Amino acid sequence: MGQRTEFWWVLYNAEIRPAEVGFVGGIPSRIWVIGATDSIPAAAAELLERLPAPPTPIFKPAEPQSVAPPPQRSGSLLWFIGILLLIFVVQCSGPIFDAIK
Repeated sequence: MGQRTEFWWVLYNAEIRPAEVGFVGGIPSRIWVIGATDSIPAAAAELLERLPAPPTPIFKPAEPQSVAPPPQRSGSLLWFIGILLLIFVVQCSGPIFDAIK
């Protein structure tokens, strides 16, 4: 069953107020009147008209800025030394191997 949430004008206790209405399979299952602390039974309220868009906060919450970690350069020095050592072994392996014999 599909679940969705919409915002509607609701008639409850002879008052028309905006509310958040939860639907399960196209049937209203829960209603939270905006500004109230608890929900009301879906059968106790009458849905009048769907609101065009959900209410948006006046002040948008500030998004935390993530700090990028500094690049790690210790590995690049290790690679450089390893490549130099490899070049040294390749260049000198012939005379060193002959000296060992």
